[in-house]
Amino acid sequence: MSIAQPRHRAFLAYLLLNANRVVTPDQVMEAMWGGAEPTSARSQIHVAVSVLRRALREQGLSGVIVTTPGGYRLTLAGDELDADIFDRHVEAARVSARGGDHEEAAHRLRAALRLWRGQALADITAAYAQPARQQLHERRLAAQELLFDAELTLGHHDTLIPELGRLVEEHPLRERLTCQLMLAQHRAGLHTDALRTARRMRDLLAEELGLDPGARFSELEKAILNADPALNLDLAAVTAPASSAKGAPAQLPFDVQGFSGRERELGELTKIADASGRPPAVLVIGTAGVGKTALAVHWAHRNRDRFPDGQLYVNLRGFDADRAPMEPSDALRRFLRSLGVDSAAVPEDVDEAAALFRSHLSRRRVLIVLDNARSADQLRPLLPGSASCAVLVTSRNQLRGLVIHEGAGLLQLDPLTEAEANDLLYAALADRADGGGDSGDSGDSGDSGDSGDSGDTAVGQLARQCAYLPLALRLAAAQLAYHRHLTVADYARQLTVGDALSVLDESSDLNGVVGSTFGLSYRALTPAAQRLFRLLSLPPGQDFTPVVAAALLGVTLVEARRPLEELCTVHLISEHRPGRYVMHDLLRSYATTTFVNNEPEPGRNAAARRLVDFYAETVFEAYSLLQPRRVEGARDVMYPPLESLRFTDRASALAWHDQERENLAGVIDIAAKHAWHRCAWQLTNDLFAYFIIRRRWPDWLAALRIGAFSAERSGDLEAMAYMENALGVVHKQIGKYDAARAHYGRAIELAAAAGRSRMVASFNVNIGGLYINEGELEAGVRHLQTALAIPEYGQNPQYAATAYVNLGCALIEMEKYTDAAEVLHRALEFAGIVNDVQQACYSHHNLAEIALRQGDRGTSRQHAESQLRLSQEIGDPLRTAGALDSLASALAQDDLAAARTHWRAAHKIYQDLDHRLATVLEEWLRTLDVMSDPAELAGADEARRRLCRRLI
Repeated sequence: MSIAQPRHRAFLAYLLLNANRVVTPDQVMEAMWGGAEPTSARSQIHVAVSVLRRALREQGLSGVIVTTPGGYRLTLAGDELDADIFDRHVEAARVSARGGDHEEAAHRLRAALRLWRGQALADITAAYAQPARQQLHERRLAAQELLFDAELTLGHHDTLIPELGRLVEEHPLRERLTCQLMLAQHRAGLHTDALRTARRMRDLLAEELGLDPGARFSELEKAILNADPALNLDLAAVTAPASSAKGAPAQLPFDVQGFSGRERELGELTKIADASGRPPAVLVIGTAGVGKTALAVHWAHRNRDRFPDGQLYVNLRGFDADRAPMEPSDALRRFLRSLGVDSAAVPEDVDEAAALFRSHLSRRRVLIVLDNARSADQLRPLLPGSASCAVLVTSRNQLRGLVIHEGAGLLQLDPLTEAEANDLLYAALADRADGGGDSGDSGDSGDSGDSGDSGDTAVGQLARQCAYLPLALRLAAAQLAYHRHLTVADYARQLTVGDALSVLDESSDLNGVVGSTFGLSYRALTPAAQRLFRLLSLPPGQDFTPVVAAALLGVTLVEARRPLEELCTVHLISEHRPGRYVMHDLLRSYATTTFVNNEPEPGRNAAARRLVDFYAETVFEAYSLLQPRRVEGARDVMYPPLESLRFTDRASALAWHDQERENLAGVIDIAAKHAWHRCAWQLTNDLFAYFIIRRRWPDWLAALRIGAFSAERSGDLEAMAYMENALGVVHKQIGKYDAARAHYGRAIELAAAAGRSRMVASFNVNIGGLYINEGELEAGVRHLQTALAIPEYGQNPQYAATAYVNLGCALIEMEKYTDAAEVLHRALEFAGIVNDVQQACYSHHNLAEIALRQGDRGTSRQHAESQLRLSQEIGDPLRTAGALDSLASALAQDDLAAARTHWRAAHKIYQDLDHRLATVLEEWLRTLDVMSDPAELAGADEARRRLCRRLI
C-alpha cells in the first residue's frame, strides 16, 4: 500500500501507534503539529481519514478506521500489528528465562527482533515522531539485551562479541550493554580487551556526565581484574537436563491386560517417535470404542524406558457427556505440579503457564499422553518446545490444525482386523471348557445348539457382531468369562436383537453395536451391581475409590466389594491405578442414562447427597490434622457415611486431598446445584486448611466462587463473612492486594453484622497482616491491636497466637526489638498450649531474626534449630528452608563451611518449590565466594535477610 502524502503517512503511523484506542482530534493536532497547528488542521484530518480509508479498502481492509463520538480508532486484531507480536514474544521470553529455559527465551527474542526492519518511523517528521521513535528504539534495545543475557547463559559468548561491540559503539554510555560485552570478552579469553572496554566506559562517564559507573559495573570490573572463577560459565549447568524436584513423574494408567494385535500401529508410533527435527508428536484418531487410549497407553508402557525423565498423562475429557472438556490451564497446573513446581508459582495466564511448562521440559526426555482431546486449541498450550520430548494425542476428531500447523503425525485407528478380533476373543476365552465353541451341554449328544456352527464360526460371528471394536469385544469376552453357562453363539445372537437402552448415536452402526454390547452387559449384572453402575455416573472426578462406591450405595465397604468386583470382572470399570477405578466415557454416558431412566428422583437425590456428605465429613475430620483451628457450628449432614475415612497423620490426610481434589471441587458444585447451600459453603470453608498448605490458589478460588454463591443464597451473614475472608486470603497470596483488602473489609462488616466478635478480630488480624506486607506498619499494628483487645480472641490461645506473630513481625520492621521479642514469646506460649506447630515455627523464626540483629548468635541458633525440628515434624518445606537459612546466618561468623551447607540445602528446597527466594540465595552463595571480611559479611547478610522477609 502506497501513501503519497507525508502528512497522511504520519497520521496513519500515529493511528497504528495507538491501535484499538480512540484518539481525539485535539490529540491528533498536538501529535502532528506540536501546538502550532494551522487553522485548516481539522479539515486536513478529515481529508487524511478519507484518503487512508480509501487506500485501506483497496487492500481489502474495510472498516479498519472507525469514527467514534470522541474521535477515531484504528481497529486491529492481536496478530495484525508487529509491535503487539513483538511485545508478546518478549514477555514470553521473560517467563521462559525466569523458568530457566534460556534456549526458549533466545528463540522467542530472535523471533521478536526479526520483526524489525530498519529504523522505526524513519520518514515521519511530525511532532510526535521523535519521542515515539526513541521509545520504540528503547524497546528494541531492551529486547537485544535480554537476548544477550540468554545467549551468554547458553555459552555463546564468542559469537556475540562483534554485535555487542557494534552496539556499544552506538550506545557507549549504556552500562548493561557494556557489562555484557565485558563478560563475553572475559569468557572468550580476551581479558585485556574486557578491561579496556571497562576503562573506556569509566572515562566517558567522567568526561561527559561527571559520574561514576553503577555498582553492577564496578563489581564486574573488579571480578575481571581478580580473575574471579565465579564469572566462568558452568557448562554442566548449561548442558545437563533439568531434574524433577519430586522425582520423575510416572502418571500412565495401568496397561491393558491381554492387549492383542495392533503391531502395525505400534510400529508406526515408534517410527514417528524416532523422527528427528520437530518435537515428535502423533495424533491417534478413530471412532468411539476403537481402542485409541489402549493403544497409546500400551505403547507408552512398552517404551517408557526411552523417557527417563518421566511420563505425563491427562484425560482431557473432550467427549464426556456429563463434564466439560478440561481447560488447558487446569492441565498445565497438573503437569507443572508433577514436575515439581509449587502451585503458587504457576502463572494464572495460560500463555505464561505454557511457557513455564516448556521451560521445565527443556532438555528433558518426557513422554506426554494427551487423551481424549477435543480441539487443537485445547492442545497447543500443552505441547513441549523440546525435540527431546514425545507427545501422544488421542481424539475422535480429525484436529487438522494440529497436523497442518504443529506438524503432528497422523495415525487413523480402524477397528481390528478379523484375525486380530478373533485372536482377542480366543485369548480371553481360553480357559472356557468349550474352548470358545457354541455348545454348553455336558452330555455326549452331538446335536445340541446350532448344528451348523463350529467354535470358530461362533467366535467369528461374535467378532463381526462387535464390529471388531476392542471395547465391545472386551465387554463381550468379559460377559462370557463371567457367565460361563452362556455360549458364544447365544451371546452373538443376542447382539443381533439390538438394545433399546443404547444411548449412542444410532446413525452410526459402530456406535449402535457398542450400545447394544453395553445393554447386554448391564442387564446381565446382579441388581446390586446394576445399581452401583448407575450411581457411578455421579462422582465428578476422573476416578473414584471403593469407599466412594460404598458411600453411593449407603452400605459398608465390605458390602460394596462384591458389586464393585463384579463391575471390574465384566470390564464396565477398570482399576487404572492402585485402589482407584475409572469408567470409559462412553460407559459413563450409558450409566447416566440408566441412572435417570431407572432411579426414581428421590433415590437420585439421596445418592447425590450421600456422595456430598461423605466428602464433607471426611474433609471435616481431616481438618484438625492440617490445622488446629476449625469452623464452629453444627454440620449440615443428612446421611453420615457408614464407612468413614480416618487419617492417622498429616501426610496421609494431605495425600488423600491431593488425589481427591477434582472430586472435592465437583461435589461443592453438586451441593450448590441441589440447593444444599449450607453444606456447599461449609465444605468450601473446611478446605481452607488444605489449600493454605498446598497453595493451589486457582483451584481454591474456583471452589470459593461456588461457596460464596451458596453462602449468599443461604442468607447466612456468618457464612458470607467466612467466604469473603477466604477470598481475601487467596487474593493476598496471588499478590492482588487491592482485591484482598476489599474482601477483608467486607468480611469484617459481615461478621460485625452477624454479631460475631471473634470473627471480627480474626479478620482484623488478616487485614493487619496485609498492611504489614505492604509496608504500612502503623496501620497493620492498629488492626492487630483491635483484634487482641477483643476478649474472645485475644485471650484465647487457639486464635491469639496468629495475631501475636503478625504483631511481632511489624515490631521487628519498626526495629522495636524488645517489644517484638515479648509478643513473640507470648505467641510461642499460646502456640504450645494448643499445639499449633505452624505458629510455633513462625515465632521461632522471628525470634531468631531478632537475636541476629542484636548480635546474639547463640540464641538465634537455638530458635533456628527449634524451628527446623518443628518444620520437619509437620513436613512443611517452606518453613524448613527458612529454618536452614536462619541457622546458617547464626553459624556464619564461627563456621562458614557449615553455614554454606545449610544455605545450599535451603536453596535446594526453594528451587524445588520454584520459589523466588531461590534466586536470592543463589546470588548470595556466589557473593560468599568473594567476601572475606566478617563485618562485611554480617552487614550484607542482614540486608539479604531483610529482602527475604519481604519476599516470603
